[in-house]
Amino acid sequence: MSRGSHRWSRISVKSRTAIAVAAAGAIAAVTVGVSNASTSAPHDQAAARASQTSHTVKGKAHSPSPTREVLTAINRARAAQHLPPYTVTHGLTRSATRHNQQMANGCGLSHQCPGEPSLGDRETAAGVHWNAAGENIGEASSGPARARIAAAAVGLTRDMLAEKPPNDGHRQNILSRSFLHIGIAVHRDAHGIVWMTQDFSN
Repeated sequence: MSRGSHRWSRISVKSRTAIAVAAAGAIAAVTVGVSNASTSAPHDQAAARASQTSHTVKGKAHSPSPTREVLTAINRARAAQHLPPYTVTHGLTRSATRHNQQMANGCGLSHQCPGEPSLGDRETAAGVHWNAAGENIGEASSGPARARIAAAAVGLTRDMLAEKPPNDGHRQNILSRSFLHIGIAVHRDAHGIVWMTQDFSN
């Protein structure tokens, strides 16, 4: 797996400024907070079973989806820190999938592609009610097999978890005590690049 460059940024609603730090992987993170605490928590959540690493259909072993592999890695890391598992919501999954497609379609590794709404607006448009939101994105090269794609996405997630302060924006999103929900999108394009988006909300 090729690892490109790591990058993370944080955006506050008050300043709307971003800080980016370059290192060695192809990852970026952003967190958005709002001062308006009147918004409600996301509804339409579906609990994710993250303990399964493979399943059998009619006697044949199949690797689980790359998104499930990423969720498993994230929730194991959260459990190790005595944090509750993230639950997957349809709205966050929609938001992550739409953004992931934008990156794969030529935007590249960015939290906001040309003509695309900001993270908070994207989550709201996908039906998510939030007062704190975050996002991790990454890219890596991979072969076409589903297991290879999953390995690339999990590798990016492990790189995020291995970050050290103060350049640990991805790790903070994954191990957040504020966020409760997640949406994950993983897509391999025709050039063999695996794109991953993890969207979070409280």
